[in-house]
Amino acid sequence: MSVNKELKISAYHLTGNIDIKSCRDKVSGKIILESKTDLFIESGREQYIFIFNYGVIAFYNMDEKEIGSAFNTYFPGTPKAQLTADDFVLKTGDQDEMKVEFNSLSLHLINQETIKIAMLNVAQSVALMYYDAVSQDLLMRVRQFTTQMEEEGKLKISRKNIMKFIGKALNTKNKIAENLYIFDAPPVTWNNEYLEKVNSTLSKHFDLGLRYRSIENTFGIVEDNLDAFMELYHQKESSKLEWIIIILILVEVLDTFITKII
Repeated sequence: MSVNKELKISAYHLTGNIDIKSCRDKVSGKIILESKTDLFIESGREQYIFIFNYGVIAFYNMDEKEIGSAFNTYFPGTPKAQLTADDFVLKTGDQDEMKVEFNSLSLHLINQETIKIAMLNVAQSVALMYYDAVSQDLLMRVRQFTTQMEEEGKLKISRKNIMKFIGKALNTKNKIAENLYIFDAPPVTWNNEYLEKVNSTLSKHFDLGLRYRSIENTFGIVEDNLDAFMELYHQKESSKLEWIIIILILVEVLDTFITKII
């Protein structure tokens, strides 16, 4: 009879992209997989670290002290407690069927490949948590501007602040677009039915596709509002320019009139 196990995956999202090469130079364990976009490390007996260049680091079967030590190695000075994070548990036992629950997945076979796929899905979920929070923050700020327009009939924001706000929105959207590949099924699942089932089960459990489309829709709303703000600002600037021209013409006429009288 096999021994039941419950082993935890913990994933954290850093605010910026991760330099994989820099992390590679700090590895003290065994590198299982390495590419330009991620790094999979065996840090101890049945312990793994998965680092993704889109800003996520995931840990398997490591306690808080071990995770803290890893952060000090790879990202010294990073306030771990303030990062977007999530936990997920892999369970194993005698049952043959995969059983997904609120925060766990039960498998009859847990090996390096299933662990890697589970860590990948948890990492993707944490990335979406982070970007969803960012998109909701942008939407909240847009609502503040539209509420101001509704109540006061004008938009009190400078051109510089508009441009900074637009830059933040577009930069965040571009970061997500750059990392679209994270939602592709890993190559190892293409020829392995069991691993493909593990990946698809976790992907559905975390609602990765649905959550991504929701974030896209939020950014669409933000962009539509920003377009309207810029149009209003341009109209305001055009109106100012028209008044300046009118005043200059008036000054010129008055100057001509006074000159003739004198």
